[in-house]
Amino acid sequence: MRPNITININTPYLTIDAFSKCTGLPKSTIRDMIADGRLPVRAKSIDMKRGKVLINMLALYTDASEGCNISLQPNL
Repeated sequence: MRPNITININTPYLTIDAFSKCTGLPKSTIRDMIADGRLPVRAKSIDMKRGKVLINMLALYTDASEGCNISLQPNL
C-alpha cells in the first residue's frame, strides 16, 4: 500500500535569491544548475525576455517523489 503524504508548497516558484536562501547554495551554482537543466524554471513568454528567472518548485517536488513509493496529489 502506498502512503499518502501531504506537502504544502508556500509558493510554486522561487527567485534565484529566495532559492539560494532556502538551500544555502551560492547563486552562481544555482545559475549553473539552471543553465545545464538540473533546475526547472518557468518558461518566459517572448515579450518577457528580461523578467526574473523563477525556479519551479512543484516540478522539483514531483521529481523528488518519483523515486519514492508514495502517491503525490498536489492540492492547489
